[in-house]
Amino acid sequence: MRKHPHHLFCFVGLLVIATSALAQHTVDFPLSAGTGGALELVLNVDGESATFLLDTGAAIATINSALFDRLNDHGSSRKVREVAARMADGRVRKLSVYSVTGLQLGQGCELGATEVIVVPGAGRNLLGLNVLEKFAPLTLSLSPPALGLSNCAAVTIAESAPNEEVTVAAVSPL
Repeated sequence: MRKHPHHLFCFVGLLVIATSALAQHTVDFPLSAGTGGALELVLNVDGESATFLLDTGAAIATINSALFDRLNDHGSSRKVREVAARMADGRVRKLSVYSVTGLQLGQGCELGATEVIVVPGAGRNLLGLNVLEKFAPLTLSLSPPALGLSNCAAVTIAESAPNEEVTVAAVSPL
C-alpha cells in the first residue's frame, strides 16, 4: 500500500487552524509579583475584590477566613463537604469546602458556583487547579507577567468532584 503524504499535510493544517482559533479566544490577565516573587492576580468573588496567588500545586482554590466572612455577609455561600487537606508543611487538616456563587476573572470569565476550601486565619487565597482547568488551555507569560485563559465565554456553572484528600500548597500553618 502506498502512503499518501497529503493526509499528513491535512492533519497539520487542521492542527494549525485549531491552535490559531484557540489563540484568538485567549484573554490575558496581568499578574503581579507578590511576596517571595510568587505570581498574584486580583479576582472578584461574589462582588468582593481579592488577591489570589496563582498556585498550580493546589488541587482546589482556597480562601482565607477573612474573605469567607465577607462572603458570608452576602449569604452567597453554602457548605458542601469536609475534606482532609494536606498543607504546605505536610500536615493533614480537616477543612470545610464551600460553594461560592460567583467567581469572576475580568469581563466574560465567570465561573458561577465554584468550590473553595476555607482556610482559617489570614493566609493567602490560592487560585487552584479546579478553577484553572475550566479555562484550559491556558498560557503563562513571565515578561510581562500575564495569565492567558481560554474559553472565558464558554465556562458554565461548575462544581469540583468530591475528593477524599486534596492538596493545598503554599498555605502558612496556623
